[in-house]
Amino acid sequence: MPETDNAPRRHGPMGGHGPGPRVAEKPKNFKKAMGKLISFIRPYLAAIIIALLFAVAGVVLNLIGPNVLSDLTDVIQASFLQNGVMGTFEMDTQRVFMLCIFLVVLYGAGLLCSYIQGVIMATVTQKNSKNLRTAISEKINVIPLSYFDTHSIGDVLSRVTNDVDMIGQTLNQSVVTLVTAVVMLLGSVIMMFVTNWIMAFTAIAASLIGFVVMFLIMGKSQKYF
Repeated sequence: MPETDNAPRRHGPMGGHGPGPRVAEKPKNFKKAMGKLISFIRPYLAAIIIALLFAVAGVVLNLIGPNVLSDLTDVIQASFLQNGVMGTFEMDTQRVFMLCIFLVVLYGAGLLCSYIQGVIMATVTQKNSKNLRTAISEKINVIPLSYFDTHSIGDVLSRVTNDVDMIGQTLNQSVVTLVTAVVMLLGSVIMMFVTNWIMAFTAIAASLIGFVVMFLIMGKSQKYF
C-alpha cells in the first residue's frame, strides 16, 4: 500500500528519511551534560589522573633528552677542538658512555610512561563504555513505548553505538592529547629560553607575527571563497 502524506514516514537506519550519517548535535545544557559525565566516570577519576601524570612524565623526559644530547655533542666537539683534526684524538670516553646510558634510560623511561598511560586509559575507556551501554540498556527497558513512536530507530541506536564510542574516544585520546600538548608547548618554550633566550624570543616573535599576518589575510580573503 503506497504511503500518503498523512502516513508516518519510514526512517533510515541512522535516524534520517533514508540512509545517511547522523548529524552531531550539541547538548541543550553543556554544563549539565558535563556534570553527568563527570559523575558517571567518578569511579575512574583516580586512574585517569594517574594516566595523565604518566603522560606528563613521558613528555618531560622527552624534553630533557635533547638537552642531554646537546651535552654529548659538546663533549665530542670539545675533544676535536682540543686535539685538532690531525692531532692525537683523545676523548673522555667515560663521560660519553655515561651520557649515552643516561639517554637510553631517559628515552626508555619516557616510552614506558607512555605505554602505561595508554594501557590505563584504554582500560578505563572500555570499562566506562561497558557501564554506559549497560545503563542505556536498562533505561531502554523501562521507558514507555510512546518514546519509540516519537523517536526514530536510528536515533535510539546511535545513542548506544556512536555516542558511547565518541565518549570513549574523547576519554582515550582527546583528554590525554590536550594535556600532553599543553605540557609540550610550555616545556618547549622553557627549554628554548634555557638554551638561548635570544633565539627563543626571535622564534616566538616570528611565529606570532606569522599568525597575525595569516589571520589578516584570511579575514580579507575569506569572503571570496
